[in-house]
Amino acid sequence: MVLTRYTSSVDGTIPVQALLYNDEQLSGSQEGVGIYDGPQKSLKHQNGTVHATSHRLFYIDGHDPETRSFSLDLAAISQTEYYAGLFTSSPKVTLHLSAESPRSDEPNASLSESSGFDTWECQVCAYRNPPGLSPAAARICGLCGVPREAVPSDDHQESGPKTRHLSASLPSSGVASQSRSSTPANPTVQDESTACPACTFLNHPSLRNCEICDTPLPRPSESRRVLKSAPASRPTSPDWEDDPAQRFIKLSFRKGGDKAFYATLKSGLKGKAWELETVKPKSSAQNYSGASKGENFGAGISGILKTVESSAQNREDDLQEALQDLEALMVKAKDMARLATELNEKLSSANPRTTSPAFGSNPEPEEAAFLRSSLAQLGLQLENAPVTQDMIRDERKWFEELARELSRILQGSKGMMAERGIIALDEVWGAWNRARGVALIPPSTFLQILPLLPQYTDPPISHRTFSSGLKVLHTPPYARAAFAARLSGYLVMNGPKTTMDVALDEGLAVALVREMIEAGEEEGDFCRDDVGEAAIVGGGSGTGVEVRWWPNVFAGYVWDGQPEGN
Repeated sequence: MVLTRYTSSVDGTIPVQALLYNDEQLSGSQEGVGIYDGPQKSLKHQNGTVHATSHRLFYIDGHDPETRSFSLDLAAISQTEYYAGLFTSSPKVTLHLSAESPRSDEPNASLSESSGFDTWECQVCAYRNPPGLSPAAARICGLCGVPREAVPSDDHQESGPKTRHLSASLPSSGVASQSRSSTPANPTVQDESTACPACTFLNHPSLRNCEICDTPLPRPSESRRVLKSAPASRPTSPDWEDDPAQRFIKLSFRKGGDKAFYATLKSGLKGKAWELETVKPKSSAQNYSGASKGENFGAGISGILKTVESSAQNREDDLQEALQDLEALMVKAKDMARLATELNEKLSSANPRTTSPAFGSNPEPEEAAFLRSSLAQLGLQLENAPVTQDMIRDERKWFEELARELSRILQGSKGMMAERGIIALDEVWGAWNRARGVALIPPSTFLQILPLLPQYTDPPISHRTFSSGLKVLHTPPYARAAFAARLSGYLVMNGPKTTMDVALDEGLAVALVREMIEAGEEEGDFCRDDVGEAAIVGGGSGTGVEVRWWPNVFAGYVWDGQPEGN
């Protein structure tokens, strides 16, 4: 009788992993286990495999797994006992069960079980909750957090319990059914909205706080709560009374493994994973005063908006903190550079004193070598220390020294533009700051020294900005006039070419070449053949053929009616 009341039948031919909830985990398994229904052996369950999960205990029968297998909720277990066995007696684990069936005090306990793998739509926020969650997690909306039993529906109320004892599910069903039969029109009371005393918004009757302003709502009357918790009409059934001493189930381990399985079972009982998703009601004072400090914003539209605002505020705080750290690093950069210079001078002055003609040259002390290696790892190259503003008081002189330092980064045998005639400005800025270590140069200072760069580079490197906003540094062969003359000669000798052809000939990126050609087109250096583009109608964004570029043979002519100066 205990098995009939507390267990649910499952199909043992299905793998156990497929029977688990989405938030349920398999902890351990043991085969060769028999079941005792109270003090008596259950003759139909004497050779099977038990599986312990975070929420349930499965028994898969070895002879008839389809009809004799069952599951037991860990929430129904109130106490456990372990018997190590003696002589021919097998080790046993006794599971004492609670007086009431699990979740018997909840209005829709049968609803959670019958529809645990069904989708359901929240009547507050219209969110369609996915199936496969445990009964505790399935009883609350995944979006707004409103309990499912707080928003009953007719189809759910008509379905009765399948595996639970009727009287255990609702002891006072007789009184509720009489009240329901005497007032057949009362179910419409459940659909009445609750007006907010602050903003007069009509809230769902199941909400405790206003969706708009989060003001505590007045509680419904006692009679209304009684009618709300009563399910659809059901016949009155007498309570099933049993002896507490007989209310247990035994697991008999006939092939060992009892100790490991019992430890796994105890761990699952202590974890109480089935209670983690249960919604606990909070008092109105806590909701109004915000005692939770933003950790739990409640349900409804107000709670969702508060959650979004809290996430945005956290992201903004993290970003500001990161920028403050970067600014602090840039402020301390000059101090670190000065410290590196002082350490280098001290180490250099200490090395000659360690040399004696009588005993030969001594190696550098271990402490000095460690300091030099540490400074090198930090990016503080002592031989070529970066120029900082505290070294030069004159701002103009400081910009000139920075321009001279940048020229060494760009030119030379290992410079960035040793084999390149044009380069993007952001690439230069990033490489220069990496070379400077912690003495970073902000973008504003970097842009101010670009006009001084041609004075310290040979050939001179100039700065150019395209119409799209792209900024580059280039040598004289990639100036607008030089590039236009070179490309015009190339087009005259080889005929019209596409942007891809020009990019392959120049050895540059296609996007960069397109910017340069379009800049020359604006000045009248080139003409485009876009017949393929003009042939497309209908608002499409693509082109039929690639654009081909021609040299502008109409340049230099004076047309009738046009002034000669133009």
